[in-house]
Amino acid sequence: MRLAGLIKQSLLLRVNKTRSRLYATSVDSETFALDTREYLDFKKQLRQHNVYNKDGHTCLQLECRLCERYNYKVQPASAAARSQGPQAYINKRTGAFMCPHCDVRSTLSQALTAYQNPPHIAYRRAPIQTVEYKSRFPNLTDVTVDACEALGIKGLKVAQINAIGVKYEPEQHLLHFELRNAAQQLVGEKVFHLEDRSEETFQGSSCSGLLMHTGAGNKSKAVLVSNLLDYIVLATQNIDTHCIICLPHALKQLPQECLPALERFKELVFWLNYENTHSWDAARAFAQKMDEKRCLLIRPTETEPTPHVALRRRLNIRHILAKATPVRHKSITTFSALRNDILSELQNIEKVNGVKWKRFPVLNKLLKGHRKGELTILTGPTGSGKTTFTSEYSLDLAMQGVTTLWGSFEIRNTRLAATLLRQFVGYPLDDKLQEFDHWATEFERLPMYFMTFHGQQPLKPVLEAIEHAQYVHDIAHVIIDNLQFMMGVSASQRGDKFWEQDAIIAAFRGFATKHNVHVTLVMHPRKERQEDELTTSSVFGTAKATQEADNVLIIQDKRLTAVRGKKYLQIAKNRYSGDLGIMPLEFDKDALSYSSSVQSAKRRRDREKTTTPNES
Repeated sequence: MRLAGLIKQSLLLRVNKTRSRLYATSVDSETFALDTREYLDFKKQLRQHNVYNKDGHTCLQLECRLCERYNYKVQPASAAARSQGPQAYINKRTGAFMCPHCDVRSTLSQALTAYQNPPHIAYRRAPIQTVEYKSRFPNLTDVTVDACEALGIKGLKVAQINAIGVKYEPEQHLLHFELRNAAQQLVGEKVFHLEDRSEETFQGSSCSGLLMHTGAGNKSKAVLVSNLLDYIVLATQNIDTHCIICLPHALKQLPQECLPALERFKELVFWLNYENTHSWDAARAFAQKMDEKRCLLIRPTETEPTPHVALRRRLNIRHILAKATPVRHKSITTFSALRNDILSELQNIEKVNGVKWKRFPVLNKLLKGHRKGELTILTGPTGSGKTTFTSEYSLDLAMQGVTTLWGSFEIRNTRLAATLLRQFVGYPLDDKLQEFDHWATEFERLPMYFMTFHGQQPLKPVLEAIEHAQYVHDIAHVIIDNLQFMMGVSASQRGDKFWEQDAIIAAFRGFATKHNVHVTLVMHPRKERQEDELTTSSVFGTAKATQEADNVLIIQDKRLTAVRGKKYLQIAKNRYSGDLGIMPLEFDKDALSYSSSVQSAKRRRDREKTTTPNES
């Protein structure tokens, strides 16, 4: 019970609320954490009471008994007949109970009493308060010839685009698409602005749907695309073997509420548009969430581009679709098995390099970028600014869409969030409180989450919370500040702190590789003389930490040992490119920033303020 309580307390405190369109997900989903034994007991109870259920790829499908529409006394005798009623889904990773028909959401433990036969005497079914989604665009019409031509898709006819359910909004000059859940209920909408060719997604507070074109017949295969242009091209090609599905949030996130609608497909083909660097590995991350065994991937090359590019170049779309290869290989024994992967990397080398920092161009020059699946260790003397630098380092990436999870055991989330907000704004808001609401709203749009741990914590609940966040929110970057706070609380290590630290390092190394997530660990160095420079061997513990790490960053602070001493960041290990070097760290106290670009912009604004009165 205590462990369950710790896990519940450790669930993520979300900064990004449902105000953000790109990252809108159900806040309730964060309270779900699957207890394996509880899940097995639940399935056993379903069998004992002859409750219809079907074990799917990602969810357990069963008849819904949580809503007040369910009548225990009048039920069809056969399981086949019961399967035609309202169907609920239990996510096999998180334990989230979801019914897309009646919009009831619950945890597995709360749903358990509804499936007792007879029902528990204290159980009361939830009243139905289904809130129908209301469109933001009431003045929709059929697509006109001008709107069809504005898309720029060669050969596309008005009749074709109207046939796939697209509508046109003449005042805002946009195309409108409906998002529906597994019960085919309208839960949101996606729009394509014809003026600037941008996309927006609008959804309800607790639902998430997909844009799906099924065509004729009951198909068991589907093609997943990440943008509306590719969706239109494939949906109008009359492909009779695959349904066409457009992801609601492109490659930013795939909410778990979307998974029930994909259960019926035996094969999913990812044909995605890698429009920026942080989306490069999205297909593999989504495949893990959808069950890799049924997922295929079309890797982006010059001969196999995205659908709308393929149509423009007059390539055979069906031929490219037939070339899709499995995401997961059981074994790779020949060069030919790796050939497409190598070609794809060579043709997209900048994207493979990773996400570029905008505040720290020196890091781009040395590290080439921020890549998934790597382990970075940052160390430096006490008081040298490790947390302050790491917060700005992570903020830079989050502002470019890298979904970030902070685990700060040393300082509380309120103080950490205040530091991030000040770095985001560029100046303190103490005497400008009238601006707080504006900047807080802007900051909420960032895909950033916080764990609620503080002080010493054992490894197991921390990893459980991280794995939960990675699955639910598609986390791409995890920061642990700092590693020493996870030591000394496990009775199994018998006081061997070095053995314990090695086990923690190995666990995070394995997590980064298995889930393709970048993990940044902040660690204290050994106690050494102030006048000596820190090296990779200065990291506390055995050599395992630096051996497992892909990158080792060291903050060298010589201000206390030399009159003109400087502080700088040393890249002491770089497994990707091998480039080593230093980056000077000049600190701006007002902005809490080490970025030269931020400081230059501040000086430019100060000059403008002083020259403007004179000019007037």
